[in-house]
Amino acid sequence: MKTELEAELKATQKSMAKLQLIGAIGNIMLGLGLYGIFTGEAAFHAFLSDPLHCYVLLSIGGMIALWEGLKMIQLAKRRQSLKTQIRQITDQTKA
Repeated sequence: MKTELEAELKATQKSMAKLQLIGAIGNIMLGLGLYGIFTGEAAFHAFLSDPLHCYVLLSIGGMIALWEGLKMIQLAKRRQSLKTQIRQITDQTKA
């Protein structure tokens, strides 16, 4: 039982790491969109000089960041419950 929980905990932590990588893409998109909006014509790339492109980057990046946040909360709750279950099993075997 304990080994199954530990394996599930490890899988949950791996999923959290993958999710952070996906979330980084959303954050980069948010940053580039904000950069393009505030620099206007002085952007380092012509793509960022068009406000429409910047708004698209902001909206897609925001959706990715929101999805990542919601998913991360679910995984964090699951990780905490698994840790609690493992701790309870460990305490029962010691007693």
